[in-house]
Amino acid sequence: MARKTKEDSLRTRSSILDAAERVILERGISYATMADIADAAGVSRGAVYGHFENKIELAIAMCERAIALAVVPERDPAVPALEALYQEGMYFLKLCSEPGSVQRVLEILYVQCDSNEDNQPLLEIRDQWERQYSLGTEQLIREAIVTGDLPADIDIDLANLYLFSLFDGIYSTLFWTSRVKENKWEIAEALYRAGFSAFKNAPELREKAG
Repeated sequence: MARKTKEDSLRTRSSILDAAERVILERGISYATMADIADAAGVSRGAVYGHFENKIELAIAMCERAIALAVVPERDPAVPALEALYQEGMYFLKLCSEPGSVQRVLEILYVQCDSNEDNQPLLEIRDQWERQYSLGTEQLIREAIVTGDLPADIDIDLANLYLFSLFDGIYSTLFWTSRVKENKWEIAEALYRAGFSAFKNAPELREKAG
């Protein structure tokens, strides 16, 4: 029998993670089994356990792989902070709109992952990703205030929350419901552009005097 190479092992691991995304998305983290994932990957259960000790360890690796793809592109220093803020929102909206690991794993984390002790490591991955992105958008909001592209009295926390809510609302409506059947990305882009335009001048996002 030919000896497995490191490349063979990495390919098997990748196939297992791909299968985990599909199986967990379909059945939910609580009901998916290692045997289900092995069958979907076309490997033995022993092969799955050779890479991952249990289902949660496998799910953590699955999430970490996808989240590593959901990173902010390097910013062009010539791009103003407000424009960079808009571009980042559009980038993530498009990234999450395209079928693939990021889309599947985010749906698992936000829809299929119940808040219980077993799932806590996965919820922590989700929360850490949110915190990192939130810190980045907060920094851009502060820069845009300094350059005068956003009002000096804007409520930074509320403005940041608005951008998250805008993203979540558009994405969940278009991709987790059946309200829109066609041209989803074009509609998502139009909705985000409209919401971002409102964000720049919304009096409701200003700090209240006194």
